[in-house]
Amino acid sequence: MISTEKNDNLTVVSVTGEVTAAEIVTYLVEYMSSGPTKKAIWDFTGAKNLKITTLEVKAVVDNLKALTKDKESRRVALVGSKTINIGLGKLFAAFAQMANLPNTYKVFRNVHLAEEWLAESADDLQAVPRR
Repeated sequence: MISTEKNDNLTVVSVTGEVTAAEIVTYLVEYMSSGPTKKAIWDFTGAKNLKITTLEVKAVVDNLKALTKDKESRRVALVGSKTINIGLGKLFAAFAQMANLPNTYKVFRNVHLAEEWLAESADDLQAVPRR
């Protein structure tokens, strides 16, 4: 399941249970059409099973590129866990860079470090919602 908390500058996307590449793409279509925030955290620490292959990671990036209408750079933190392979997040970030997506992606093992990274360059970043 994918749920969202959003304020003016930050979206926290929480992924719990099992999730597939198709569910991620469906969420991205909705998110990008609603006007993405300048910063985002994709929190996979509550996910039990990420059903996604390397080719599907590439397909998610390709879909995201097609959905990206502007060239405004955003910062996106991807947070994995012991159960979720951090390598998939790094693979996503590499594919995104090769696709010339304007965003900066970084992978973390905990939400706190992701929050710190997002706050580093953002005087306008409001308090990150706590779960």
